[in-house]
Amino acid sequence: MHRKASLVLEDAVRNIYTVVAFCAGNKVMELYQLQLNKIFKQSFLHGVAIGFAFGFSQFLLFACNALLLWYTAMCVNKGYVGTPTALKEYMVFSFATFALVEPFGLAPYILKRRKSLISVFEIIDRVPKIDPDDNKAMKPPNVYGSIELKNVDFCYPSRPEVLVLSNFSLKVNGGQTIAVVGVSGSGKSTIISLIERFYDPVSGQVLLDGRDLKQYNLRWLRSHLGLVQQEPIIFSTTIRENIIYARHNASEAEIKEAARIANAHHFISSLPHGYDTHVGMRGVDLTPGQKQRIAIARVILKNAPILLLDEASSSIESESSRVVQEALDTLVMGNKTTILIAHRAAMMRHVDNIVVLNGGRIVEEGTHDSLVAKNGLYVRLMQPHFGGGLHVAITGVWDQHSGIDRHRKRVLWQG
Repeated sequence: MHRKASLVLEDAVRNIYTVVAFCAGNKVMELYQLQLNKIFKQSFLHGVAIGFAFGFSQFLLFACNALLLWYTAMCVNKGYVGTPTALKEYMVFSFATFALVEPFGLAPYILKRRKSLISVFEIIDRVPKIDPDDNKAMKPPNVYGSIELKNVDFCYPSRPEVLVLSNFSLKVNGGQTIAVVGVSGSGKSTIISLIERFYDPVSGQVLLDGRDLKQYNLRWLRSHLGLVQQEPIIFSTTIRENIIYARHNASEAEIKEAARIANAHHFISSLPHGYDTHVGMRGVDLTPGQKQRIAIARVILKNAPILLLDEASSSIESESSRVVQEALDTLVMGNKTTILIAHRAAMMRHVDNIVVLNGGRIVEEGTHDSLVAKNGLYVRLMQPHFGGGLHVAITGVWDQHSGIDRHRKRVLWQG
């Protein structure tokens, strides 16, 4: 009943910086008061009903006890029953009366929580469509790393009317590095979700080493995938615990080596408690760049044969961008199968192939140089990140005043 009013306060607290920045405190209170006014009469009547039911139940309880005590006293006085027997019978009937009457007082609370209990039991009884503990599924001893999305159609369960991927096909050979770029909402992150098997496609197949992902044990599959997300997930514990989350039996030397490769060892060592430093709720005590480097160290320690990087450097502040980029370059340059979602030109230098998405389909594909030469969607998407590296080379006759070739011009990348 108070859910909408609570949501107003939750949103205000969660986004307190925005509320204060726009001086919207009074507006929040007005919205909260409006929601409370809508439920005031209902809440008042509901409270009165609960209070009356509770009071009536307590009246019945004490009235029954009083009547029973009076009747017992009369029986003892007239000699119908002995005092010890009367006390025993009184105690038994008193507890029986309490057991019968007390539920009437609890009934309003039971009815109030009934809907909540129904939703809880629905979640408990729900059978997941993707079973993570199917022991009959395959667990091959080795993974080559070849990934293929074959004629995939996909839409999210919450938006079944929106087709994110349409007849989508993509093949990544073992040990190959593929970069996926595209406009927002074109299905880039969806590809990683399908490979991680967070979802199954509506139609088509996602294959690993030539076999459908549905044939593999889910825990086995994810143990061979290394994921670095756009927003790094940091747990409210020590840096050491965050790094070994990928492999709990890792040695101290392995933890520090992973941190060094991720360019994180230096800043971790400079902290007061080093690797035993608590990072606060969701890593609040760390900068975005530091959190991302810890997330990269976690993936390095896992040493999975397949890497999935979802715009891993897009939210990093400029001063940390270089060290994070170096860590990502080291990660990508290995012999692992890598699918990289990125919009930074620096990330494109170490990939074997680039796929450009638009509207859930591949519209361009090739190497960085070949896509730049096409001067298509890829160039338009990457233009802000090229900086001074993208130049228009002019061939033909130059205009003396404007310096522009009136006949031809060619886009070149100078790395």
